[in-house]
Amino acid sequence: MKRFYFHVRTTEGLEADYDGIAFAGIEAAQADAKASLFEMMADDLSAGRQTKYLGINITDSLGTILAVVDATAAIERLPKGS
Repeated sequence: MKRFYFHVRTTEGLEADYDGIAFAGIEAAQADAKASLFEMMADDLSAGRQTKYLGINITDSLGTILAVVDATAAIERLPKGS
């Protein structure tokens, strides 16, 4: 398992992830990042706040960006008709 780091981009700047999470591969990391971003955005919106979350940069331990998940990708994970 490889460790991936989720650096959250917000309207206030970057929230760095220093711990990381182990996944079998980048596809699993991306799926988790989409779900996490969607949940954070939904929490803000359900509380009546404008969401500050813009996306997540997924990096390796050296800080190399391997994938970017933006807010649009998180919203697109909703089933049609929701």
